[in-house]
Amino acid sequence: MSNISPPLVLSRELYLFASNAVDFLWTLYLFTRDDMLTLIIPTAIYGTFAAPPETMHHIIPRLTWIWVNLLEFNLANQTVDADEDAMNKPWRPIPSKRISQTTARMLRWILLPICFVLSCAFRVPLDCLVIHIGNICYHDLGFASHWVGKNLVNGLGLAAFNGGASMIMHHYSLTGSASGSRRDIQILNFLLISTTIHAQDFRDVVGDHATGRLTIPLAYPRASRLSMLVLLPAWSLFLCLFWHVPAFVSTVVCAFATYVGLQFCWNGGTSAKDNAGYRDYNIWLCFVHVLPFLADGGAARVLLSPIS
Repeated sequence: MSNISPPLVLSRELYLFASNAVDFLWTLYLFTRDDMLTLIIPTAIYGTFAAPPETMHHIIPRLTWIWVNLLEFNLANQTVDADEDAMNKPWRPIPSKRISQTTARMLRWILLPICFVLSCAFRVPLDCLVIHIGNICYHDLGFASHWVGKNLVNGLGLAAFNGGASMIMHHYSLTGSASGSRRDIQILNFLLISTTIHAQDFRDVVGDHATGRLTIPLAYPRASRLSMLVLLPAWSLFLCLFWHVPAFVSTVVCAFATYVGLQFCWNGGTSAKDNAGYRDYNIWLCFVHVLPFLADGGAARVLLSPIS
């Protein structure tokens, strides 16, 4: 007869269960770790600024929605690109053997209906559909293999993330002046990201070349770096003028955009330097995303006008 008392056995089982649960949650976090500063935080900041006043305080639902949908997207990305990750990011869950590729694929499809149910509960089902239809096009229909499809789907997906984050827990219509301002913001977000998102591809040229993916840095090595020095200041100037941003703010944003562009032109060429450039690119995105709310009357125009 065992000398171990039932309470001690139960305590050990609870400890093992808690330990396994924490380990599993850490594995899920590792799927999204790269995007904490590049997508989750910027999107949450934008979503909070752009949210109607009565829903701005829904920060936890906003972060939850962003993270769960991003997790499903990243599971698709990292199960398709496991060989690339083994070269570029060996610490990720699949290359480091924390989870098998087969299990990660199953988890991706299990998460898909969960994302939709969660989005319905948070009242942003259309944004969820755009994200995951784009995800299927990107990873399963081969759009990611060429820079045209890759950039367009990235632009659409990130605009949908921004749009969903800003409308969490809110009933909205497509009419009204505030809705028109939000529509302008999302169209500009899509165009902005579609034309500049190749900033993320400089750091992955080795893996992309090995897997046969044609990104802009691989197709146009020199011109793609010069494009960052042209496009970032040009977009900054246009958006500052479009949103009637004060001169001081415009000067700061345009100067920082020029600095980021120069990083890609002068300091690029190694993975570490291109990672730093991509980090600063995302800081720039945060700046330009909040320009409508820094303009004279911008916050009132976007946030306070009647929605329907």
